[in-house]
Amino acid sequence: MLPEEKRIRTKAQLKEWLAVECGRYPLSARRILPYLLQISEGAILRRHIILLRTTEYHTNAGHRLRAAWYYLRLMRLQNRYALHIPINTCGKGLMLSHVFPVCMNGKSTVGEYCRVMPLVSLNGDDSEDRAPTVGDHVTLGYNATLIGGITLGDHVTVGSGAVVTHSFPEAGVTLVGNPARVLNKGGAADAAGK
Repeated sequence: MLPEEKRIRTKAQLKEWLAVECGRYPLSARRILPYLLQISEGAILRRHIILLRTTEYHTNAGHRLRAAWYYLRLMRLQNRYALHIPINTCGKGLMLSHVFPVCMNGKSTVGEYCRVMPLVSLNGDDSEDRAPTVGDHVTLGYNATLIGGITLGDHVTVGSGAVVTHSFPEAGVTLVGNPARVLNKGGAADAAGK
């Protein structure tokens, strides 16, 4: 879970987070009807982000009735599309690429401005009750699996189908394979121009 200081606590923070995240699923005059009818992928992802962040705000602010109402709406949407992302696990700037199954452990932590592809799974370690911690600006590729109390550094790219069972705290590495290994250093950071 996100530390207390990184959670949405005020209405101003909620607006800021939603401005960043909803900007990734833009609405135009042509997209208003699909958004209202929830018939496009972007509209569903936008609705999910709004419900997720609004639920987090009301939960963290102690608004019990509103938190329960938004939580029920969030669970209904998540169960319909298999987007299982618990509240207070992902930092600001979360980007889901497609409406497709995603499963995160409630104790996992995902940093800011992370991109999550379909079929990503963040699994806890049942024996020790630990979960993955993912840094900022990380891309989790298609069907990537993170298992146990591992840590990924900032600007890490996890390739498609990679199974990460060990920590990689170095920044800017690309991980591939099962079990995951470093393909190259500086992949994500080089792409970002750093």
